[in-house]
Amino acid sequence: MIFFYGTKASNLKDGQIINVDCPNCDTNVSMIYSIYGKYAHLYWIPFFPIKKVILTECNSCKKTFEKIELPANIQTKLDREKEKDGGIKTPIWMFSGLILVAAIAILCFYNSHQTDLDSESYVKNPKVGDVYFFNSVEGHYSTMKVDQVSKDSLIIFANKMEIDSKTDIDKIDIAQNYKEAYSISRKNMLKLYNENKIYEVKREQ
Repeated sequence: MIFFYGTKASNLKDGQIINVDCPNCDTNVSMIYSIYGKYAHLYWIPFFPIKKVILTECNSCKKTFEKIELPANIQTKLDREKEKDGGIKTPIWMFSGLILVAAIAILCFYNSHQTDLDSESYVKNPKVGDVYFFNSVEGHYSTMKVDQVSKDSLIIFANKMEIDSKTDIDKIDIAQNYKEAYSISRKNMLKLYNENKIYEVKREQ
């Protein structure tokens, strides 16, 4: 997979300082300045800010300087300008990537928690057609489907196939794989769930 990442800069403020001596042309001039916020991006989505950069230009000789290239007295003036009105705030959009990742993580956690709650409810109150996803043997997974429900027991069809990936288990959840019927008590089915041998129950809504 190719990742498109890098850094960009966005203008945060422009201004002017006066009565300074240009280190290039030795003229007492005014200088215009621009403050840029530099940020990292991934696939052009801003992820987090890196630093603020100040660039100045002499109004006389048009020479451009970075802040570090200027004498201390001019740097002090620029720092005062930077701190005016409470300082230059980092725009919230520069954190867009981190916010997006956090939102996805929260959504995944919520969905996982909701799936657990639903699965527990379905095991306790089974219905015909429920599909149980379970750990078959170490590293392998399979399914079983509820065919009949009585007060104390279930008739289920076991899936004749297994798979070594939880994310691909839907590939084997097809009608022709359910051939053999078995009876199991609802108490034992709940026990399998509580022992984490059954890790999810799917119910068509």
